[in-house]
Amino acid sequence: MEDQEPSKVETVVKICILIWSATLLSLSYYEPADGKKIVDFDPTFIASIFSASTASLGLSIKGNRNNKQKDVIVDNKNNNVGIK
Repeated sequence: MEDQEPSKVETVVKICILIWSATLLSLSYYEPADGKKIVDFDPTFIASIFSASTASLGLSIKGNRNNKQKDVIVDNKNNNVGIK
């Protein structure tokens, strides 16, 4: 099976879904000064759609990885937990 180039319609639909999901995610976290949220829902599903649409367009969104915790070696040779 040959690889087909994505059509313009397909690309436009993917970009529209990306913009729609990004807008809903942004609105779900935005809270104006009066304290009333514009939309109030669990953004998990929309975040998965956003992630899938970025992946389908070949984009990769990575967070800041500077906050990595260093590995800690734990010595349990003197530990008697679970021993009767």
